[in-house]
Amino acid sequence: MYLEELKEKLENYEFELPGTEAQLRLSPPYRDQIDLEEIKKTNPRIAAVMILLYENEDGEIEFPVTLRHTYQGVHSNQFSLPGGAFEPEDINLSYTALRETVEELGVEEENIEVVRQLTELFIPPSNFLVYPYVAVHHGSPEFYPDDHEVADIVPINLEAFMAATPVTFERKFSDYLVDIPGYELGEDSYIWGATAMILSEFGALVEKL
Repeated sequence: MYLEELKEKLENYEFELPGTEAQLRLSPPYRDQIDLEEIKKTNPRIAAVMILLYENEDGEIEFPVTLRHTYQGVHSNQFSLPGGAFEPEDINLSYTALRETVEELGVEEENIEVVRQLTELFIPPSNFLVYPYVAVHHGSPEFYPDDHEVADIVPINLEAFMAATPVTFERKFSDYLVDIPGYELGEDSYIWGATAMILSEFGALVEKL
């Protein structure tokens, strides 16, 4: 499937999104069942992230994930989608995702076209309600990552992602080993947590197209 064809199918998809059911396939076992409507009443912090699709030099569709720096925080040294918190000057949440993606990846805003929103997801450890967006980058992007926010950028091949089977790996939390579902990147590296849950819905949607 070419990128333009995928974009049109995503734009024209008129059925119910895979939603929470697809997200929960990659949910950590310790995650509680969450009522989004009740969460919204608690005034959580708001953020937006972006799945930025593009064609590489070989004509294959990819999207980038970023590796966070190691720091004192709940998401230290994790792979994530580009994105960040909503700011008062943002005109809407899709612009939040776009602005943060441009800042983190160093790509040019005018080359990015936002295609559609996916299902929002609450992240309890940081109290963020995250709105994911799918966008396309016209032309192969050159990345100039923000060194302050991004330790590395890893391109994910869409075809390989769609063919991959999620794995389970162990992580230590409060002296307990926990089996966590995620996507393996190699060398004991995994996409897990909220990012994996968002990508699980994205993969389920692409399967429907």
